Amino acid sequence: MAKEIFDKLKLKSGATLKNRIFMAPMTTQSAFYDGGITDEIVKYYEHRAGEAGAIVVESCFVEKHGRGFPGAIGIDSDDKIYGVTKLATAIKNSGSKALIQLYHAGRMAWPEYNGGAEPVAPSPVAALRPNAPVPREMSEEQILAMIQMFADGAKRAIKAGFDGVEIHGANTFIVQQFFSPHSNRREDRWGGNRENRARFAIEVLEAIKKVVKESKKENFIIGYRFSPEELEIPGIRFEDTMYLLNELAKHDLDYVHFSMGIYTRSSIVDTDDPEELITQFLARRSSELAKIPVVGVGGILQRKDVEEALKLGYDIVSVGKGFLIEPRWVSAIKADKAVPDFADKNLQHELLIPAPLWDFMSYMVSDPEIEKAKHERIKKLQQVKLEFKEGSYDVEARGHNNSLPMKVTFSKNKIEKIEVDNSEESEGLSEQVFKRLPKQIIEGQTLNVDAISGASSSSKGLIEGVEEAVKLAGADPEVLYVRPKPVVKWVKEVVEEETDVIIIGGGAAGIASALRADELGLRVTLIEKQSFIGGAISISGGNQVVIGSKLQKELGVTDDTPELMFEDFMKNGNNKNVPELLNLLANNVGQTTDWLTDYVGVEYDLKGGLHVLAEYRKDRELAYNHGGHGFAGAARNKIANSNVRLLLQTKAKELILDNNGNVTGLIAREETGRKHIISAKAVILTTGGYGNNKQLLSKELGKVLFYGTKSSNGEGLVMATKEGVDAATRLMEYGKIYPNGIEVSKGYAKSTIGGNIVVLRENGLLVNKFGVRVVNERASNHDILDVLMEQEDQTLYILLDQEHFDIFKEAVAEGGISEQDIERWLDNNGETTPQFFHADTLEKLAELAHMPQESLSQTVSRYNSFVKNGKDEDFNRELRFLQKEVGSGPYYLVEQKPRFATTMGGLVVNDSLEVVNKKGTVINGLYAAGEVVGGVMGTDSPSGANNAWALTSGKLAAESIKSKFKK
Repeated sequence: MAKEIFDKLKLKSGATLKNRIFMAPMTTQSAFYDGGITDEIVKYYEHRAGEAGAIVVESCFVEKHGRGFPGAIGIDSDDKIYGVTKLATAIKNSGSKALIQLYHAGRMAWPEYNGGAEPVAPSPVAALRPNAPVPREMSEEQILAMIQMFADGAKRAIKAGFDGVEIHGANTFIVQQFFSPHSNRREDRWGGNRENRARFAIEVLEAIKKVVKESKKENFIIGYRFSPEELEIPGIRFEDTMYLLNELAKHDLDYVHFSMGIYTRSSIVDTDDPEELITQFLARRSSELAKIPVVGVGGILQRKDVEEALKLGYDIVSVGKGFLIEPRWVSAIKADKAVPDFADKNLQHELLIPAPLWDFMSYMVSDPEIEKAKHERIKKLQQVKLEFKEGSYDVEARGHNNSLPMKVTFSKNKIEKIEVDNSEESEGLSEQVFKRLPKQIIEGQTLNVDAISGASSSSKGLIEGVEEAVKLAGADPEVLYVRPKPVVKWVKEVVEEETDVIIIGGGAAGIASALRADELGLRVTLIEKQSFIGGAISISGGNQVVIGSKLQKELGVTDDTPELMFEDFMKNGNNKNVPELLNLLANNVGQTTDWLTDYVGVEYDLKGGLHVLAEYRKDRELAYNHGGHGFAGAARNKIANSNVRLLLQTKAKELILDNNGNVTGLIAREETGRKHIISAKAVILTTGGYGNNKQLLSKELGKVLFYGTKSSNGEGLVMATKEGVDAATRLMEYGKIYPNGIEVSKGYAKSTIGGNIVVLRENGLLVNKFGVRVVNERASNHDILDVLMEQEDQTLYILLDQEHFDIFKEAVAEGGISEQDIERWLDNNGETTPQFFHADTLEKLAELAHMPQESLSQTVSRYNSFVKNGKDEDFNRELRFLQKEVGSGPYYLVEQKPRFATTMGGLVVNDSLEVVNKKGTVINGLYAAGEVVGGVMGTDSPSGANNAWALTSGKLAAESIKSKFKK
């Protein structure tokens, strides 16, 4: 039967709500310094009470040092009963049920709000907030005392005449902190597994129930508010929340109350999954929880929002903004009146909103005339019928690597065709951009389209290219930006299937695993969350260690050995490498390289030859033809002509385990919502690193510029380490830091290594901010990085003459730095990052870079004398790299900052690439390869090693599975 807004609703306690509407708890921040109730607060609530089924009073701290914000209301002592009685009476006399929310901020109770008191929490783990203090871990006695404080708060609420309490188990406060694996690292009965972490919330509920029973208070309502997920890693995921709610449901709750910004919200953790959380809640709730009303909140402003929320499955709606803007909100929607989106800036006193709350809600306060004009303009634009000058217009779409020629054809009233020449773009990286976006733009006649996952820069470039064409065709592109987005149809289909091997992640390791498993006759399903396969290797410079391969021998190196490589890698990794994994790489990478050449069809740059690198005593690194995207192009062609089943834009959600803890499959979901339940004999995690997930990075690594793929979020690690799977990890604090990054946006870098390698063969100097050489430019990356990190500003500059800058500019294109990028940066001439200084003379260049002028000139003069004499007296740069003097200007300085993409830490595996759990036992059916594996490189990886490991370990993982199947 359909739920009606104004139906009465009887709760488990026996209390009856006169309708399905709550006024949501919203912080007024207007209490006295000690948490006492002010008349201003009473008037604010009284003005809004009467029509709603219940008013939920904002969070009230149960202990004097438990405030999470200034101006909080307290219910921590008996002397507060008088004030909260006035509040309860005002609400009830107006005609609404009066509920009050009980909380303690735990580690969020910062000292400045609590008289300098140190915050307490389940564990001494600081919140992931700027300047968050480290809390004091609570003892067993303190935990029991805290539970009693919640019970005492409920007792005071009963004495004050409230009709019920809401346990605040959300917003990262203490009840949530006990349930969260991020804030709760305990190993006693209050922490560890999910059951123990849920104990605190259950005990608080039971303690409050006991108080209600002892008080003989009839029909007293007890609700529970929860945040469905946490972004922290480890953190609460929705399946954890459902476990907790199903457990709480066994203890006679009256309602459960979502805490989120929009009632239609989907996962904030799994952003590729658009299914609403309420739909997931309804599907996963137990029979006990199904009897308890669920309250929805967020974005409910008009009557149609209420009706939609009830239709979605909520039993009660909780309204915040509506009651702030329109105190008689219930009457307004009952009369089908439209509620304004904003509060009139002149009506604060009429609305009886306390000043701190008014300041806080400034985002919803506006000048009605300005807002009206804005909305009228949008409305007007949406009604415009565009007319174009018919014909085709040539523009450019800025891709990942280059600006790409694009032709846009218009009829009188429509965009008819969008053609992009993406032959110069990274193969496959953005091909979905050039297929899907033009289709969406043409079908919807709109520029209001979403970027393709993993190819945001190319998406933006294509949209801006069409915008330029619209202008050339004589029309206003703003009209196309305000048109509705294309609707993605949500598919609720569930597909159950079976295969031999599931591979999660379509980067180098995943490609190698998939192709080798297919070659060995196994049925393979390859899952990739992005719109293309290739991963990080697609946008890398594309270098690989090829020791022991036919190619290394053809190029003249016949005396390299796995033993030499092992020693070089151990030195580079500070001897923290896992020996058995390093041996696995050293002894198998040659065969992998030959297989890539002969079977996969990967072409290497034999003309460029083996690279001479300081990290290696023997030349053992080789580039792919056309860099990383050349490799990816060949691999994609091979995948397309194999039996591998490829699921793109599909995200792995959850490993399937049997009763013995063996991995037997995977649950995955396409971006359209289609769910796949796949049974398999083995799963290989090839999900890459976690460099773009600040929660998994060490503090030191988090300060370094990231230049990897935005998709490097560590999902494989999270999936494997979750409770029940319990995979072990190691070396999580380390990342591969290079000394040659440029800061293209805040916190993000691109690499100049391709340019550096070429120009430093002949000349090119590395100088500090004083214009002085500080290192052998041809030293190892490791040694250069040490010098770079010693600089006060962690910045060096590569100095180039015109001849070599031209070479440099061409060579960095493989790293995704286009000529257009460089021209733009040169125009800025060092005023913004990345700093590309240029001037006709060295003196002028030094002046622009704020370097001592004489110093830079003397540095160049001294280096040129070394070239003439054939000996670098300062840093012993080898003669073969002292080829040319720094020549005539113009001259250039390009910043060189530390950057990283590759993370060194990851899962623990054995030499068969089987994942090992925290007890040291193999997790049957679960394998890992590539960057998701920790330890092979130690603390640092030499050039070309990561691609070699990804491909070699991927291939070997497939072979291990085949070998195990035979037994």
